[in-house]
Amino acid sequence: MTDYEPACHDPHSEPHRIVIRAVPHPGELDARGIPIICPNCRARRDWLLLNVRHQVFVRCRCAAEWHEPDLTRANFDLSFTESEHEWLDFDAAMRALAFDGLLAGATWD
Repeated sequence: MTDYEPACHDPHSEPHRIVIRAVPHPGELDARGIPIICPNCRARRDWLLLNVRHQVFVRCRCAAEWHEPDLTRANFDLSFTESEHEWLDFDAAMRALAFDGLLAGATWD
């Protein structure tokens, strides 16, 4: 998945590609010694982990998303292998991965 933003503050510079890596995490996340819970729908598992530069974000099926400072890039790299798909539009990627809110409350065993 990708997004675009200016490479620097120079208005004449070419934009560069910001890579967002994503990996599903079907189980619970336990970064602080207790399971992470979605602040919106109270889900406890079935996450999408997003890595942007050095930060890790957690996204729920209900489309709630937050930066999780207790998850490091090293935590993310343990689950990430290589990209299977690449999208130029973040919203299209979330729809394709079913993390756009349409399946809020759905769980799989």
